Amino acid sequence: MTQFDNNERDRVIALAAVMQVAHLVHNIANEGSADPAVTVPLLNSLLMTNAESSEAVYGGLSHLTIGLEQLHIQLVKNKTKHQITQIQYAVNLLRLERRLAKSNVMRDTLTREIDQLPQHIEYFDGIEHPQVVARLADVYKRTISNLTPFIKVYGEERFLDNTSNANLIRALLLTGIRSAILWHQKGGRYWQFLYQSKKITAITNDLLSSL
Repeated sequence: MTQFDNNERDRVIALAAVMQVAHLVHNIANEGSADPAVTVPLLNSLLMTNAESSEAVYGGLSHLTIGLEQLHIQLVKNKTKHQITQIQYAVNLLRLERRLAKSNVMRDTLTREIDQLPQHIEYFDGIEHPQVVARLADVYKRTISNLTPFIKVYGEERFLDNTSNANLIRALLLTGIRSAILWHQKGGRYWQFLYQSKKITAITNDLLSSL
């Protein structure tokens, strides 16, 4: 396996998580569902504030296979309309994280809400419970959704009007912010998309080959 700087590797892992969120949000909006085996590790990442590694934030690199694959597609292949929509979601999540970083009040609110999350998970027996997901959606709606750029999700009206789908989309977008925070903490910056795309591609391929 090729050796890369740890921070570079961690940045790609966090970026893959952001891409996975964007992909799942798009799928829910257009197909009406998402695999819990893929969504739950992202939801659990909200609780992983003292993880020993970036992989541990998501319960292992294998839980980010879809995100790594989507990141690879964005970097090296001709993109479809759907993939362009997904990269727009991802970029807006990274931009929103920077807006959040400037709001102490909103960051404090998010910290308090996340600190209370374990007791709700225990009461409802799982972070994937609809009531817990609804609470996460409400947290997103009261905080991140008030920042710009506002993320408008495009899809089938019949899926977007479904309350469970709408809640899961908002909850996943909240996890996208968490991953964007990790990306920035590890040195992630916008200009890297332009000037380090080959390196990001190499690390992405390296991570995929390790699965």
